[in-house]
Formats: sequence, C-alpha cells, structure tokens
Amino acid sequence: MAQSTGTFWLSPPDQIEEGLVWLTWMVRLRWVAVIAQIITLAFSFVIIDRPEQVLPALMAVMACLVGANLYSIGVLRARESVNDLQLLIQLGIDVFALTMFFMLAGGPENVFTPLYLIHVAMAAIILSRRRAAILTVGVMACYCSLFFFHLPLHWDHHSLGHDRLLAAGQVISFAVTSMSVAGFVVGLSRSLRRRKRQLLDARDRTARTDRLRSVGTLAAGAAHELNTPLSTMGLRLRRVGRRHKDEETIRDLEAIRGQLDRCTAIVEQLLVGAGDPSASDIERRTLADLAGEAVKMWSKSTNLGVRVADLSDGAVVEVPKIAFVQAMINLLENARQAQEEIDIFVPLDVRISRENGAAILEVTDHGCGLPEHADQVGEPFFTTKVTGTGLGVFVARALADGAGGGLSYVPAEVGTTARWWFPVV
Repeated sequence: MAQSTGTFWLSPPDQIEEGLVWLTWMVRLRWVAVIAQIITLAFSFVIIDRPEQVLPALMAVMACLVGANLYSIGVLRARESVNDLQLLIQLGIDVFALTMFFMLAGGPENVFTPLYLIHVAMAAIILSRRRAAILTVGVMACYCSLFFFHLPLHWDHHSLGHDRLLAAGQVISFAVTSMSVAGFVVGLSRSLRRRKRQLLDARDRTARTDRLRSVGTLAAGAAHELNTPLSTMGLRLRRVGRRHKDEETIRDLEAIRGQLDRCTAIVEQLLVGAGDPSASDIERRTLADLAGEAVKMWSKSTNLGVRVADLSDGAVVEVPKIAFVQAMINLLENARQAQEEIDIFVPLDVRISRENGAAILEVTDHGCGLPEHADQVGEPFFTTKVTGTGLGVFVARALADGAGGGLSYVPAEVGTTARWWFPVV
C-alpha cells in the first residue's frame, strides 16, 4: 500500500478490496473539485455578491472538502473496510459542498454546474442501483434548489463583459468536466484490466495447486500400495537369513536388505511429500545437525564440494526430519545445476545463522542467477529445467511455511542465494 497522499493522487492501489479502490478515485476527483472551485472563485470573485462576506464561507466549504480528503486518505492508509453506504455518504458530502459553493457564487448562472455530472457518473459505476438512484435524485434536488436559494452574479462588474466572460467560463467548465470524467473512466478501465490479470493469475495458481494435489494423491496411494509388498519382502528375507547361514548367502541378503531399506526410505519420502502426517515425525534438533545430514546424504551422489559455516550458536528447530533432508537436497541440487549450466564447478556455500528468533539456512551458488520470471520461483510445476518437475522449491517453501518460517531467493554477488528460515524453539 502506498505510504503517502501523493500516491493516492497519482494512481489507485493494486491488490486491495474494491471499496478502497473506489475511495481512492473519489480522493483524486475531490482534489480536482477543490482545484476547480479555486478556479471558479478566481474567475468569479469580482462578480459575486458581497465578496467580503462570501469569501470566508467559500473558504470554509473548500476546507471541509480538504478535511474529508485527509480523512479518506487515513482510511486508505489503514486499509479499513469501506462499504457501499460509506461511499454514498462520501459522494453526498461532495455534492452538498458543491451545492453550497454554487449557492454562494451565482447558483444556476454559475457555468461550473456541469461538475455535478462527475458525481452522477461515479455513483452509476461504484454504487448499487438503489443508492445510485438516491444520489442522482439528490443531485437533481440540489441543482433545482439553486434556482431558489443563491446569491446573484454581477456580470457588469467584470471588465471582459458578459458574453466573453460566459464563453470563457463555459470552455473551462467543459474542459474540467470532460477531463475528470475521462480520467475516471480510463483509470477504471486500467483497474478492471489489472483485476482481470489478477484473477487469471489466481486461476493459474489454483490449477497448479490442483495438479500438485492430484500428484500428491497418486504418490500417497502408490506409496501405501508399495508398503505391503516391501514389508512382506523384509519378513521373507529374515526367514531366509535364519535358514541359510553360509557366508555367500549372508552377503547377498545384506545387499538385498540394503536396497530394500532404500526403497522403504523412498516410500517414506513419497508419503511426506504427499502430506501424510503419519510419515512426518517432527524432530527437535539443531538446524546445523539437520543440514549436516542433508549435505552428507547429497554428497554421496556428487563430486561437488560444500562449504558449511555454522554461526547459529546451536539454534534448535522443530521440523519433520525426512521432509527437511529431502527438501534441502533439492535446494542443493538446484544450486549445483545452476552452476553446471554455465560450466562452474566450485563448491557450494551453506551458511547457518541466527537472527531475531529465527534460524536461517542459506545455500549460495555461483551459477546463472534467477530466471526471467523470478516471482514464479516456488510455485508448483514452474521450472526452467528441461527435465524438472517444478516441485522441489515448492516443497521446501511449503515445509518452511508449515513450521512458521519461509523461503526466498535473492541475487548474490555471483549467482543466487536460497534463504530458508525457521523459528527457533
């Protein structure tokens, strides 16, 4: 959200509720109304009736509009909810102030009365049908009241004469009204296009999440189905081991048992990745220990070195160990591939630190840097790799989010840093 009133004058905020967007446009057009009234005052000061007495009242009307705008800006900065009735009241204040101004400056003879049309146009767009009709009737009543209650204009007091003065005023009034309505409609069109893009992005994210949920369901189903034959194989292996004690059979059985344990670990990882809580045993350990296990496991499948710097002072976190290790292996693998893409084979840097109640793990590579659409990194199925699935970073981020932390990618001096943090226990 913008932090200054100037921002509300230039453009409406992006991702906030509809009532605040409309209020932003009302603030902008209210500034236009204040400026138009100043122009009107300068234009007709010498021809209004009793200017010395009327001027303080006109200034008070403009001060009320400025005060209403400052209040509205406060509502926008606080992101308070704005409903249809509040918008009607805001427009009613504008119409009432405009009516008071015209009553003091010529009534229906004032060439700036077309400014009423701005409020009618706004009401037709931003209010419900009933409340738009209420405001339109109110505008008509206010305009009609000008014929009965107003101070006259003395056209002969101006040196330009009635005809020239009237023509100039009509041109200025038409220009101000046209530009205000055009600006509001153009801005509204931009807001609608922006909302359409946001809806399309949200729909795409939902589709990706649904696809991920489907993949997770399939993975969980496959893992549960595999658990039974794996358990049966383990039991049979133990029976064979009890019956055959020769050295060659024992060696073969140990090799088979090692591969079976590996399959069991893969099934557990599938269950964790699919969100099966029964496979996610939460452990309370230091972040450095967990990271060390992940680095050790990952190093078995690569010749690339890892430099680990532990500055965390033994920070303890609570995370599901299997999911953490698998997610960190994914981060290390992504870092390795980013370096290999530009033929860099220097060791990766892993830094563990502690800051403001959070344990932070940073994986830094010296590779190709962030992709063009860096804001999509971490979304399910978004990947820049030919054989990638786009789930590694998503799982790592989901793990951190579930623990109360987070994951972000930031450019390093050379390459990229994956910054992963968890609350300290």
